[in-house]
Amino acid sequence: MPDPLLSVRNLTVSFQVEGRKVRAVEDLSYEIYPGEVVGLVGESGSGKSVSAMSTIRLVPTPPGRIESGEAIFDGQDLLTLPIEQLRKIRGKEIGVIFQEPMTALSPLHPVGDQLAEVVHLHDPTVSKKAARARAVDWLGKVGIPDPKSRSRAYPFQFSGGMRQRVMIAMALILHPRLIIADEPTTALDVTLQAQIFDLILEMKEANTSILFITHDMGVIWELADRVLVMKDGRLVEQGETEALFRAPQNPYTQTLLAAVPRLTDAPRPSPAKQLGAETEDQTPAVPHPLITVKDLRTWFPIKRGVFARTVDWVKAVDEVSLDIFPGECLGLVGESGSGKTTLGRSILGLETSQMGEILYRGENLRDLGYKAMKPYRKDLQMIFQDPFSSLNPRLTVLEILTEGLIEHGLLQGSRQDVAAHWLEEVGLPADSMNRYPHEFSGGQRQRICVARAVAVEPKFVVCDEAVSALDVTIQAQVIDLLMELRDRLGLSYLFISHDLSVVKRICERIVVMRHGRIVEAGHADDIVNRPQTDYTRALIAAVPIPGDPNKRLRRIKGEH
Repeated sequence: MPDPLLSVRNLTVSFQVEGRKVRAVEDLSYEIYPGEVVGLVGESGSGKSVSAMSTIRLVPTPPGRIESGEAIFDGQDLLTLPIEQLRKIRGKEIGVIFQEPMTALSPLHPVGDQLAEVVHLHDPTVSKKAARARAVDWLGKVGIPDPKSRSRAYPFQFSGGMRQRVMIAMALILHPRLIIADEPTTALDVTLQAQIFDLILEMKEANTSILFITHDMGVIWELADRVLVMKDGRLVEQGETEALFRAPQNPYTQTLLAAVPRLTDAPRPSPAKQLGAETEDQTPAVPHPLITVKDLRTWFPIKRGVFARTVDWVKAVDEVSLDIFPGECLGLVGESGSGKTTLGRSILGLETSQMGEILYRGENLRDLGYKAMKPYRKDLQMIFQDPFSSLNPRLTVLEILTEGLIEHGLLQGSRQDVAAHWLEEVGLPADSMNRYPHEFSGGQRQRICVARAVAVEPKFVVCDEAVSALDVTIQAQVIDLLMELRDRLGLSYLFISHDLSVVKRICERIVVMRHGRIVEAGHADDIVNRPQTDYTRALIAAVPIPGDPNKRLRRIKGEH
């Protein structure tokens, strides 16, 4: 057997939190061999990302501190290497795909310039023109449409999934020997996720090693040769992927596997469906929709030239019509860039629409100005896709969770008691209310966003990838919370997700979008089991299925 490319030995990492030391990683040891994909799984806050980022000293210090251990890469201990030498290794020898691309990409520079800078920085002999050409080539490889034109766009002009693709291109562009992939496909739809799998497996065939951090056990099944399972900063189980999935030994691993949503799950019935019989198209038989969208059009101008003339339009939402009924959870699926998020934001008035109607209880919200819209804000809430950029970094969690309640005059009791209640509802400790967003993991930040949205007890919530950043056990817990609130408060949801398995579990109706238009809509069982369009069939075929031998054989044999 060859020597390991990376050998982590007895790694211990702690953080100073409110004057006390918290061990995030404790006595962790593992190896990664050349050309191997190692999956690192565990719940949010288990220490996955911290352990990986510590090996290349990207954990902020303070409050973090590497107390002990070694990270031997190619015969050198990365934990003691001079920072100048370590910088030469980062990016060129060890690439990183960060979990939150909006915070990892510069908002001031076009994405093509950022990719070209990575090439030129590590190899000054490459001309700027050649570096730029390589950047455009890699944007195309990760599925960015019209890569030459889009290379001049800024990160904020991309959807969340497209930003993640840019981040993946940045990590792979130099063909590093080791890639640390921190939830790299969380924000991606299943078809694009399959394309990224292909890229990663091509890198593996070229003898690149990958440490793949994820909560998605289906992804691990398709990609990983070995699996490491972490809990509370410790390694609780490891083994070959097929053996671990077939016979997990640790109760925690068994719990993770049991919580994975599957396409075979029966959808949870909504209160709206229980009010009466269904119509012929299986629409809930209730008197009136809560939300009605008619012929909605949200286009964005493409400007060129010195005078920034509009030369074309991005048709993000193009004449879309749908109904959402009281108590219903309507699933909205489609590829990244299909217009799902723009549709959700348009319904809430967060994007300006050019045409159509958005009716909330009969009132056309599209006609309302800022002041007239304010009374409706309490009833219409959104859980945003990117938790880090949607949370104010200057506010504590206590202030974040109670700000809306105070603004709308809904605070009952002390701010501390209310914040503690909602933190516990989403599975976070009450004593974390005085911490700031950057002190939480990505999954924990997403839970805070969920708590903030539902704390004002709205009538309608747009859930934009609301559980995509959560591990399967917390995902199930948050979904249960959302469904419980729906049943208790009569909430309605537009549930936007690329994960068809999750959508199938909680939605009775599903709408499929592509290129800004609805291409298929119907009952969840019909969409999954009897899809009418090739596009929907492709979405379903690309869903990772943990334990499916055909999926794993296709990947391991390189038939991709």
